Amino acid sequence: MTESLGNLLAARRAQAGLTQQDLATRAGVSVRTVRDIERGGVRRPHARTVRRLASAVGLDFAECVAALESGPVRHTHGADSPLRIEVLGSLTVHRHATTVDVGSAMLRRLLGLLALRENQVVPQAEIIDFLWGENVPATYSNLVHTYVSRLRKLLGGHQGAVLDRVGSGYRLVLAPGQSDMAEFTERVQAATAHRAAGLTAQAADTYAEALSMWRGDVLADLGPRVQLHPVAVAASRQRLAAVLHYADLAIELRQHQAALDRLRDAAHADPMHEGIGARTMLALAGSGQRVAALRLFREFRAHLVEALGIEPGSELQDAYLRILRHEAVAVPVRASDARLVVTPAQLPPDISTFTGRERQIGELNAHLEATLDRKAAATISVISGTAGVGKSTLAVRWAHQVRNRYPHGQLYFNMHGYGDSAPRTVGDALTSFLQALGVSPRVVPFDLDARIAMFRSLLAERRVLLLLDNVVGSDQVTPLIPANCHCAVVVTSRNDLSGLKVRTDALVIRLPELSHEESVAMLTTLIRDPVGGVSRETVDELARLCAHLPLAMRIAAANISRGTHRTVEEYTTSLREGNRLAQLTVGGDGRTAVQAAFDLSYNALAPQASRLFRLLGLVPGVDCTPPAAAALIGSDTAGAARILNCLTAAHMVEQRSRDRYEFHDLLRLFAVQRCLEEDEPSERDEARRRLFEHQLRTAHHAVTRAYPGMLRLCALPDAVTKVEAGGIDWLEDERDNLAAMVLHAAEHGPKAIAWQLTDVLRGYLWRSYDVPTWLSMARAGLRAARQEGDRLAVAAMHYSLGCAHRSRGKNMAVARLHLTMAQRMFQRLGSAPGSAAALDCLGMVHEETGQTTRALTAIEESIVLCRREQLCFGLAKALCNLGFLTMKVGRLEESTAHLIEALSMARQLGDPHIEATALHNLGQTSAQAGQADDALGKYERALAIRRDINDIEGEGQTLEHLGTLLHHIGDPTAGRHYWHQAATTLEKIGHPKAREIHRKLLDSTPAP
Repeated sequence: MTESLGNLLAARRAQAGLTQQDLATRAGVSVRTVRDIERGGVRRPHARTVRRLASAVGLDFAECVAALESGPVRHTHGADSPLRIEVLGSLTVHRHATTVDVGSAMLRRLLGLLALRENQVVPQAEIIDFLWGENVPATYSNLVHTYVSRLRKLLGGHQGAVLDRVGSGYRLVLAPGQSDMAEFTERVQAATAHRAAGLTAQAADTYAEALSMWRGDVLADLGPRVQLHPVAVAASRQRLAAVLHYADLAIELRQHQAALDRLRDAAHADPMHEGIGARTMLALAGSGQRVAALRLFREFRAHLVEALGIEPGSELQDAYLRILRHEAVAVPVRASDARLVVTPAQLPPDISTFTGRERQIGELNAHLEATLDRKAAATISVISGTAGVGKSTLAVRWAHQVRNRYPHGQLYFNMHGYGDSAPRTVGDALTSFLQALGVSPRVVPFDLDARIAMFRSLLAERRVLLLLDNVVGSDQVTPLIPANCHCAVVVTSRNDLSGLKVRTDALVIRLPELSHEESVAMLTTLIRDPVGGVSRETVDELARLCAHLPLAMRIAAANISRGTHRTVEEYTTSLREGNRLAQLTVGGDGRTAVQAAFDLSYNALAPQASRLFRLLGLVPGVDCTPPAAAALIGSDTAGAARILNCLTAAHMVEQRSRDRYEFHDLLRLFAVQRCLEEDEPSERDEARRRLFEHQLRTAHHAVTRAYPGMLRLCALPDAVTKVEAGGIDWLEDERDNLAAMVLHAAEHGPKAIAWQLTDVLRGYLWRSYDVPTWLSMARAGLRAARQEGDRLAVAAMHYSLGCAHRSRGKNMAVARLHLTMAQRMFQRLGSAPGSAAALDCLGMVHEETGQTTRALTAIEESIVLCRREQLCFGLAKALCNLGFLTMKVGRLEESTAHLIEALSMARQLGDPHIEATALHNLGQTSAQAGQADDALGKYERALAIRRDINDIEGEGQTLEHLGTLLHHIGDPTAGRHYWHQAATTLEKIGHPKAREIHRKLLDSTPAP
């Protein structure tokens, strides 16, 4: 067993004062390997791994081998694993030393997919697409269950291999050594970490090990369709990325022939990849084959010009020029991966009313000076203390005072360790810091250890200040400490982080309440008494009553400013006689002082204000409006607005804008606690129901007014009627709150709200191109509908998910699956509107995947259904789409007829969205028919309507087509003007089309 070896290794590592990361770096292995061996998780590790680890800690190799009591060290990957699945080539399954016959092609496909996605949940929709593509059998669900059962029998009884069902998907869990894909990924991550740490030779060796595991194309025996599936393509891209990284390192190490061998293999799969070509040229030149390198460039260029009509990109051009100039061969750097020279300045703003803390600032300065000359890691200072004592305020003040010492930047990250928000992780912080330092998001490593190594490498020669706010434990700090004595880290936490002093020279300041003099100074600054000033005796007593806690004094000052007491003396007397003083004492509980401070303000509220304050804790989302507050308490809007103003004056809520109010995160927790203590469950449920139905009612009115033809598929509560409030601006402001409401309702109820609100908002989310929010809401709505057994709602949520995926344009197979399921369910339920809508959207999915015949069939079926059931809005939309499709296939007269009919119906129905779509499509038809003037007129009318109704996506599309038409008729200057407007417009909503238009602008730029 490796437990003996693990204990031996761990003991020697501890004696040497090494972390697992340190040992992994020395030995050239991954941290996971070290961790698994020390924990006894690897039965028989590789001989080379054991030798490297032994050498790194000064152990004798024979001694390590003797510690392996269960047998000799293994010498081939996975040879002693009871089960091993290999996908890096033909699918192969080994049981001990024997190859296992998996069985049918479908079983092999399913096992290949699950193995590629090892330890991840693979949704049923992805399994169906991977197995059958477009030809999904009616019995697909039963077949999937059958295949899974057979695979479980195949895998059964083998330690570590488990095939679990998770929701509607499946997850294949494999132990270390049972998957070549997992081992390849692990080695690539280790190589990335070595490279980031500057260990070039070790990185090259580890990349070579990883690449040697490939026996051919991924799942080579399962056919080209499987290899073109996104999950297989992703694996192939990982291989290509590893080849390119390895080639960079090999060229740097002057191992040119080794680089050529790998690059030539990669070129067979992608012969026109410019990165492969550039590196091959450099490797040829470096090995003395300069003529061959230049010839390769000429051949590459000729093929690009002949086949694609383009010149070589910057990588190839740069390599060519270097070889011509006889310059030292260097690794090509892609422009997209280049780091910007960035000086981050992320510190939060300082406050003008900061008071006191001179002693603590002096300690921080002294510690900084004392550690400047130490040849060690960064200077670390920790400020800990109770909630509300001013930890973050002090840290920000000091950071601003010393920021000029750190010319390369100041980084800030809030770990949210004690708030209502989800806690952040070390990985989140590293990703934020790397991007702030100029690292492209595309090259930020997925592996946490690799991110740590890259972060420390970037700061190795820089002077940077880090502020880590609201940290929970030392483990959130240690990975973020730069290994550079010229950097500094300041940390705030409510917990005692003295553990940092064990391995660092950290200064830990336990921040007390303000001194009495500091408290008096703060109160004097904060209080503006309108009646003849405040006596020193009163301020002294008020400071003592507030226990010298900064947050308590700020809230007390806010209460005074409300004017509920005539003088500060009267307010101070009320505190003393109300016997609330003991609650301000700072105890062992970190929340005690804050809660006591909040109690002071809360107890001074009028009953109506305290009730609204409590019920605001029930609101999902970030803020609340007066109408929503009125719904919570069952009052009119004007009355709720007056109460909100009282709460704002008391600093119990904050007014973010003219009609939006929000909590400080700690105040939200306090409100929830008070609500649970003081309000009956029935009252809480009724308040939440009133709020949710108010939001649903307002959203329904806003969407109906903005998108009159948008189909409603789910019945709404009887109470839902039109209200004279809400519009597009309201929807924009409430978007996050409505999404939070859907998620809350799906989890806690009333569950119908989840699918009703999602269905109501479908048109808005589509037009605003907020696909991530749309997907999140629709998934929650689907989950709730299934739990409640509402089949119509299930069908509506499948339709919503299909529309969302189609709008996103990334996974049309998933969109097609959802829409097909929706259409079948609507048909069985007898919902003609739902069936027609699903067929219409399904037709456009077919069109976007190149299946024009199927697209025409689906939309024509939708039109027949709409005409039969007199579904006017649905018919007008479907006619727009049919006109577009017939235009695409060259049936221009038919296209024009369909679109003119759609345009006439849209105007009769008063739907500007359909009218603009019909005009836009007519413009395309006219342009294709060579009628440029008519096309321009149609486009300009469509553009005017889309701007008037704030259809940003539609506006961008029409602008792009206008630009293209003007280019074709010989006015490129005007065309570029419209393209520029289109890109700017689409960027507002994050539409991927904006990037394509920018590329067109670059390609069409006239030569200087």
